[in-house]
Amino acid sequence: MKKVMLTVMALFMINISYGQFTIGPRFGLSSSSVNFDPFTVGGETVASGNATAGFHAGVFSRISLGLFYIQPEALFSQSGGEIQLSDNGFSDIKELEFNKLDFPVMVGTRFLKIFRVQAGPTFSMLLDAKAKGLEEEIKSGYEDSTIGYQAGVGLDLWNLVLDLKYEGNLSTFGDELFGLPTDQDQNQWIVSVGFKLF
Repeated sequence: MKKVMLTVMALFMINISYGQFTIGPRFGLSSSSVNFDPFTVGGETVASGNATAGFHAGVFSRISLGLFYIQPEALFSQSGGEIQLSDNGFSDIKELEFNKLDFPVMVGTRFLKIFRVQAGPTFSMLLDAKAKGLEEEIKSGYEDSTIGYQAGVGLDLWNLVLDLKYEGNLSTFGDELFGLPTDQDQNQWIVSVGFKLF
């Protein structure tokens, strides 16, 4: 993960030294869910639930390379998803919450001067994981660092940078929940707004 952070920092420095670059803050909202096969623990069935809302904030930079551009970002993000606990006809919903540092590196192209399409890898470092309303420690069931992908469209209006992206996993996100092995994936829809400082 140190190599990833160094790579992202190097891309920011290349942007600055290259000349044709943009840099600025960005923030946004997300809708994320955690998906896994249902399992039973202590007579209680645990299954995936609905998506939950999250947020992110950080900085982005963009370097133009003719018809294409590279856009590295450094973001703090909060995401999650619901899990459903069922026992003898009674059910309860609990919310998982993940705090991460995300480093997406988008490669895209522009057309008609304002529209963009883009895709690329995203590297994440898990800071914290918890299940709201439950005392069980769950962070040990998730990977400290993961690799995913993002793909989407964007719009540039004056100094505003608008993005709509989908994110999925390329590596294992989680392999344990409540002490039992279960493969977990997280996906999310992301809406971001950025502002070009120059």
